[in-house]
Amino acid sequence: MKTYDDPELQAIAVKLASDDPGIRRVGVLDLVDSGEPEAVELLLLALRDTDTGVRQEAAKVVDEFEAEDMADALIAALGDNDEVVRNAAAHALADLKDPAMAAPLLEALDNSSDGFVVAGILRALKPLRNPGAQRPALKLLGDSDPVVRREAVGVIGWLKQPENLPALVETAQHDKDPEVRRAATGALVYASPQQVGQALIGLLTDNHWQVRCEAANSIGKLDHQAALPALMTATRDELWQVREKAVDALGKLGSAQAIPVLGECSQDAMSNLRKAAIGALGTIGHSDGLPFVQTAMDDPDPDVRKLARWAMSKLDNAA
Repeated sequence: MKTYDDPELQAIAVKLASDDPGIRRVGVLDLVDSGEPEAVELLLLALRDTDTGVRQEAAKVVDEFEAEDMADALIAALGDNDEVVRNAAAHALADLKDPAMAAPLLEALDNSSDGFVVAGILRALKPLRNPGAQRPALKLLGDSDPVVRREAVGVIGWLKQPENLPALVETAQHDKDPEVRRAATGALVYASPQQVGQALIGLLTDNHWQVRCEAANSIGKLDHQAALPALMTATRDELWQVREKAVDALGKLGSAQAIPVLGECSQDAMSNLRKAAIGALGTIGHSDGLPFVQTAMDDPDPDVRKLARWAMSKLDNAA
């Protein structure tokens, strides 16, 4: 066992060398209160402890340390046989956000075939925006694990490269997993309406409601004016969540053509939809919306009445 000059750290090292896993777990907790840089060495040992409980405690406190000093151990911990350890390691890796970690992460990605490990590495690579992640991420769009495919979409979306748009559109339209399609639909917002607008319009009729919601949200972000008719149709979707997102997007597009449809939504039985509609009418700020906003001033929902007062101020200013 290595000896340490700091008495407190030495005492922790003794605990971590104990034959009793309970004492070793206490030693891990004591590490959190140690301000010594060498405490990282001891935490690395704890992450590789033979006892699951010790590894769990070590993984739980990783966030208290400089995670970049433990990248290799965290990558290894992604393959731990305990779910708590794996999840904590994945979370810590995702929080690294250090460009210097791209190389070891890419190397680990190249050498791993375990879906959980691959997904965790992709999640950590995403905010780094390293060009080296592009090729493996594109390849992993065809992986059998939907979680891996979803994380690959995240990497590609953050890289924001025009040449990746066809692959994202293909994934958004045809992946078998709705969560992957939803993620790809959301990732398209770095493009222009001319590049992905038609695809997003088509996704407003996807067979999964979350994809339809994401499509409406992305259209609003891109200010895709050509989607106005499709969004107005989407305000009559069978699910109120989709209708709400379509209403929000119509507000962002700002076209007075949508006012009659928004007026209908402002009288819907669902209060969330009424709020969205009044908010959209206020954002558009056209006098044609005045009758609907006036009616909403007496809405039974106080949140709708509050939004109506805000929208009325917008209409007054527009006048």
